Amino acid sequence: MADRPSPVVPRWLNTAAALGWRLLVVGAALYVVFLAFGRLRLVVMPVLFALFLTAILAPPAHWLRKHRWPPVLATFAVFVAALAIFVGIGFWFVPKVVNQFGDVGKQASQGFKDVQHWLTGAPFHLKQKDIDRYINEAKHQITQRQGQIAQGALSGIGLLVEIITTTLLTTVITFFFVKDGDKITNWMVGLFAAERADEAKAIGRRSWDALGGYIRGTAINGVVNGTVMGITLAVLGVPLAMPLAFLTFLGAFIPLVGAIVTGVLAALIALVAKGGVAALVVIGATIVIHNLEGYLVGPFVLGRAVHLHPVAVLLALTTGTILAGVLGAILAVPVLSILLAIIGYYRGDNPELIQAAAEPDDEREPLRTAAG
Repeated sequence: MADRPSPVVPRWLNTAAALGWRLLVVGAALYVVFLAFGRLRLVVMPVLFALFLTAILAPPAHWLRKHRWPPVLATFAVFVAALAIFVGIGFWFVPKVVNQFGDVGKQASQGFKDVQHWLTGAPFHLKQKDIDRYINEAKHQITQRQGQIAQGALSGIGLLVEIITTTLLTTVITFFFVKDGDKITNWMVGLFAAERADEAKAIGRRSWDALGGYIRGTAINGVVNGTVMGITLAVLGVPLAMPLAFLTFLGAFIPLVGAIVTGVLAALIALVAKGGVAALVVIGATIVIHNLEGYLVGPFVLGRAVHLHPVAVLLALTTGTILAGVLGAILAVPVLSILLAIIGYYRGDNPELIQAAAEPDDEREPLRTAAG
């Protein structure tokens, strides 16, 4: 009765009002959900990270179980292999970083002088006294903020405890997700009414496929980006080439923005260590990486699973950053991909039918329905 248009109120205004109050209710509910997530971040974050890790570790564990490995043994073997790879990379990676820090200190002193000389010449033509004034002002600001820096160090101790707790919870939750993923899925589907069970199962499968496609595709994209950056820095002789290449790999998990941020950091180190020409070369490599990510590697690797327009990616990144900072920027694109997968289900899009339509008739297999 409340939505029935009156003779005085136009139909379009009545419809807009009905939509408006519903949007307000949905917005308030989402606000409450985000507040709850913020308070329960020590529970929510490990679950989210565990889902990411499960998307990587579940396929090899599933392969072992298909070859008659017990679930516990298959999960334990995958975890041991992942830990061995992680520790091996650490033992190879850390000594190289420690050894190169001395080179950075030596080159930074000379590089800083070269940068000052470069700024006093063409095309900037800055005066040395102006540069000295800026340096002294920076030192003065650091001296004044020593108390804030110390306070930040104390708050960092609490952050360290939170990181350790999140890491432990993530490891435990990931183990059980990999080991008992089918049981957990069946239990969750069982919470729905019988007539909705098939629908929930289909939506869960599509969401999981979208998340897995995003994780695997982004990891491959990061390997390509990190390789290009690492080779460029190694050829130029820039110190800390391997750590910067690894940061470039991690930056791939924040689409578009991550490659730019890591590229700017690498350019700054190249500027201090090797001068302006090396910094310009690194900037050029960053542009190449950005184009590889946006136009070559991304579309071919991610494919239809997470095919998003750059405008959608930027809007998702901005929204995620506003709502949850860096964590929101990391989760924004996979969350958007999952939402689009769910929308695709309700629109009736069937990826299996689309893929089968492109295959020869003699190679097609009987298809399952989306609810099957």
